[in-house]
Amino acid sequence: MKQPHREALFDLLSLSIYADAHISLTEERLLESAFIAEGWDSKYPKSLFLEESLARAREAADSDDAIFDYINEKAQVFTTKASQKEVLGVVKNILKSDGESPEENEFYSLLVQALPKPTK
Repeated sequence: MKQPHREALFDLLSLSIYADAHISLTEERLLESAFIAEGWDSKYPKSLFLEESLARAREAADSDDAIFDYINEKAQVFTTKASQKEVLGVVKNILKSDGESPEENEFYSLLVQALPKPTK
């Protein structure tokens, strides 16, 4: 996964935890694991990016329109079948970790719909 994909994935994961207004310990552990597993390839500190990502997610979570726009913007980075499969797998894994709520299912559906037609 390339750095722009990582950043978009982390932004989507940050927003996903606000989908049902409940962050379980399991979700928190899986988020931390995802952040570690995906690595980081930037001079910009990962910890600072993650803090800012959570702040962006909190702001986007204020309204349905803002959530939709944020998901749509971040999804545009995933242009290949492989990158789409990876982002959907990671997001789904975190959302289902504590049992899926209707709000989490809606978040996932919005992400699926927002993904562009794959190029490869």
